[in-house]
Amino acid sequence: SIKAANVALTKEEIAQIDPNRYPSTIAGKPIRANIIKLQQTLDAGYIALTEAKPFISLLPKLLGQDSEKTYMILFQNDAELRPTGGFMTAYAYIKVNKGKITPLDSYDIYDLDARWNRKLPAPEPIKKYLPLVNNWNLRDMNLSPDFKTSMDIFYKHYLEIPSIRPVDGIIAIDTQIPVELLKVLGPIGVGGWGNFSAENDPRCDCPQVVYALENISTRPTNYIREDRKAVLGPLMHSIVANAMGSPKSTWPQLLNVGLNAIKQKHLLFYFLNEESQKSAEAFSAAGRILPTEDGDYLHINDTNFAGAKSNLFITQSVEQEINLGTDGTVTKTVTITYNNPHPPSDCNLERAGLCLNGIYRDWLRLYVPKGSELTEVIGSEVAAVTSEDLDKTVFEAFFTLRPQSSSKIVFTYKLPGTYKTPLPLLIQKQPGQPNTVHNLIFNGQPQEVTVIGDQKVILQ
Repeated sequence: SIKAANVALTKEEIAQIDPNRYPSTIAGKPIRANIIKLQQTLDAGYIALTEAKPFISLLPKLLGQDSEKTYMILFQNDAELRPTGGFMTAYAYIKVNKGKITPLDSYDIYDLDARWNRKLPAPEPIKKYLPLVNNWNLRDMNLSPDFKTSMDIFYKHYLEIPSIRPVDGIIAIDTQIPVELLKVLGPIGVGGWGNFSAENDPRCDCPQVVYALENISTRPTNYIREDRKAVLGPLMHSIVANAMGSPKSTWPQLLNVGLNAIKQKHLLFYFLNEESQKSAEAFSAAGRILPTEDGDYLHINDTNFAGAKSNLFITQSVEQEINLGTDGTVTKTVTITYNNPHPPSDCNLERAGLCLNGIYRDWLRLYVPKGSELTEVIGSEVAAVTSEDLDKTVFEAFFTLRPQSSSKIVFTYKLPGTYKTPLPLLIQKQPGQPNTVHNLIFNGQPQEVTVIGDQKVILQ
């Protein structure tokens, strides 16, 4: 559109200004900071006018233009990574009516399981890898890497709880959402819970809001505080209040936070209304495992089973060596390196230590093209298992990683059928994971790709 083109032109002109060439202040008024803020606002505004169009068209319906909506906000703790983005720690409700957002009550996820009060036998992965857990709890029902598949199961059993509140959809967030919002809004106070900010906290080398949330919900206490994980509701209430009261110049930045969170899979949507669900899927906001008709495919899915909050400290890098033979067959070696350079936490219950960095226990799955044949797995502490799920072949392994150490898991396999160049490759990022560097070596030719979401690459 003309408006988008004008913003793009202005953005390009302003982007050429080097803020470092200007003084911090003139006559007591900030100069350099205002230039940086203007550049950020124009960047956010351009994205809002271009990439966000499909999402913006969906917003009126989601925000209750026609009828009031109620949503569950589901907090997935990415410090304890699970298949759809994190351990389901807490949940809250919001009501939206004609654009007005009203935060309602919030609860600990264990409260939900207590009210459900059913005993389902644990599925095989939980029996195999999650110690001393014999039943399938609601909090562990996000076992499928496909968010809709997991939420279909979760919501079905959620509705079995007596007098439970039905919702129009589930909006899953992880710790990156409050972090990025606080970067725009600045520090905020939450009555009864303290102050929260995006500034680095040396106790975990992570944003202060992340440490504060873990400290509230995880540290052992010598008293019972049943609602301590319910901090999600008050925190989101304060963030919404600050966002609504912020200057209009910050609104494009706040929208940009949401768009980036969707792209990077820190924000996922699940709707009961079929039309809304299809719109979310069309905008890649629903956390679906995508079908592939041709070419190569890779989705790496890590599940932290009783490994503390170690994902706060672990970095991951991936190497994909892909060899296309003269006969059209493709052999692949995928090497995943996990590194935890940080010292262990004090996990002594008697000393009430905050056990964040412990021994990482990872149920690892590779989703690859259906029909792929596994040749070898190196680094797994159990025998590798091959299965099928979501129209993909799945290679399963398990390993442990101690603080101040690293591990490599290597999968070698053969793709089904024959191929030719150019060879398309779709890499799907796991929700909750940080952006990950993939080093691709195709017939000896290297290229580096940073996977921030669903990444399509053409190999030739």
